Amino acid sequence: MSTIDPVQARRARAERRIGSPRTRASLWGVGFLLFVLGTALGFGLIAERNSGRQMALGIRDFDAEPWINDAWYALPAAFVLLFGALPLYFLVYARLIGTPQPLPPVDPFTITLAGTTTGLLAFTGLWSQPQLVGFTRNEQFATVESWSSSAWVSYWLPVWLPALAALLTVAAFVTCTLLRLRYSRRGDAVRRMLAAGHPTPGTVTEGVAISPGTRTIASWRFTFTDAQGVQRWVKRTSTMDWQTAPKPGQRVWVLFNAANPGDASRIFVSRSTRDRADDYA
Repeated sequence: MSTIDPVQARRARAERRIGSPRTRASLWGVGFLLFVLGTALGFGLIAERNSGRQMALGIRDFDAEPWINDAWYALPAAFVLLFGALPLYFLVYARLIGTPQPLPPVDPFTITLAGTTTGLLAFTGLWSQPQLVGFTRNEQFATVESWSSSAWVSYWLPVWLPALAALLTVAAFVTCTLLRLRYSRRGDAVRRMLAAGHPTPGTVTEGVAISPGTRTIASWRFTFTDAQGVQRWVKRTSTMDWQTAPKPGQRVWVLFNAANPGDASRIFVSRSTRDRADDYA
């Protein structure tokens, strides 16, 4: 039994987290963790690939096996930890700004890939190097074999692997930047529609059933009637938890382009308030 409304208490805690120094420090901490895990991922890639590179270049020495080959477990360990740290970064950022919708200014994928690139460069000295470049000498049979194309690919692995990681880092940064710009333009469009007219009431026709305490991505439908009296049905796919999942018959607020009500890209729906732009998606 409690004399405090638990719902109001949760809302109060969420409001205190918005913009707080503690939440901001937590975001920086998780970001640093992602960078470190990315560095461990780069280390793990070297440890996992060095053995195969030795075989491709004919430099495998079972009497003097480099210690890096035994550290292959760093790769799966880093992957497992990243699966927990990546969503944690989004969660902390959502608490910082009060909404889970916009991407962070520096997304976690860019941070992780930057750490991977750093790890590949920082530990590049751990790659085993051949005594001869371009051919392999077999002392047992006294033969010399030229390297194949795959052997050359393995030889340049310390160069092209970090270059590939750096390219993926730039690609992740550009992609997330474009997504943020798209979200910003979407928000501007919603604000213009709110300023120009009033939201139209709609109704959820197909809801989503979610088990208590869970969160999922699911499709749902709602209907509304445009200014010409035409009833329209719209399908949406959203991320939702069990408390905010749409239910059949629930009222929603709809914004649409009055000049072209059939343009689905300009139909926005809010399942909560009617006048707050951030609630429309």
